[in-house]
Amino acid sequence: MGRVAYLDCPTGIAGDMCLGALVSAGVPLAYLQEVVHKLGLDREVKLWTESVFRGGITATKLHVELLNQLVNNGGSEPPTVELSQEHSHAHHDRGEHSPSSHSQSSHSQSSHSHESHSHLPDADHESSHHKHSPQGHRHLPDINKIIREAKLPKQVEEWSLATFKALAIAEGAVHNIAPEAVHFHEVGALDAIVDIVCTCAGFAWLDIEQIYCSALPAGGGYVDCDHGKMPVPAPATLKLWELHGVITFDNGIRKELVTPTGAAIAVTLCEKFGEVPFMEIQKVGMGAGTRDLEIPNALRLWVGEVKKKA
Repeated sequence: MGRVAYLDCPTGIAGDMCLGALVSAGVPLAYLQEVVHKLGLDREVKLWTESVFRGGITATKLHVELLNQLVNNGGSEPPTVELSQEHSHAHHDRGEHSPSSHSQSSHSQSSHSHESHSHLPDADHESSHHKHSPQGHRHLPDINKIIREAKLPKQVEEWSLATFKALAIAEGAVHNIAPEAVHFHEVGALDAIVDIVCTCAGFAWLDIEQIYCSALPAGGGYVDCDHGKMPVPAPATLKLWELHGVITFDNGIRKELVTPTGAAIAVTLCEKFGEVPFMEIQKVGMGAGTRDLEIPNALRLWVGEVKKKA
């Protein structure tokens, strides 16, 4: 009947969690790094993973290592292990999986941390294929150009462009500007491009035809961003939920659990939120969030075949 995926998000969703779950479910890390190469970002980004425990359960933590940031900070390269979870996204992806700095990103570490929103950061990209001015901001047309020039499979390109469009529309609505005028700052733009495009590529590699998602936890508290303290869910995340009719619930955890990048991926790729599809489960991937929470902080990716009800 066709291959289906279900995103089970008891503690939320962020780009690094999606990538960790996809690798855990069988997507080769080398394939995702090849996608980074096609995007022209291989001189700036290195992917690596490690196996970690979240609430006593093993999960895959994927790190998106920003090489230029590493050099600038005088840091040393992390070990090339298999399976990781301290993806410290400087921009969107940090929910309680890593801190959020809505529009600018404090990247104290070079690897993403699923809890920081510096929305739309931009980077000193001097990748093998694309060069940008050191302080230049990337806008939606710039990111679309990077994706189109990567010559990725058609489905991956379409999903990626649609996800960025959804994110830019939400950000634009929140700040009362056109989607095309939304700027992605340095670090966050890199994070978001890698998270979104590699997630889309991972689902395509698994041959997924339909994706469903559980209800998403609302979270709580506040996050720091360029505009000051913002309530959780972050404004862009909440706008994405509003625009796409997302089903939410309260799991009692007062942290940012769904990042804007994670929300954009979910609303764009998923058919609907809530019920588990009638499916035969063949593989479960576990993508770790950055922090330990009251319950295991991991996104569970169920992969299987759609079955007709008897």
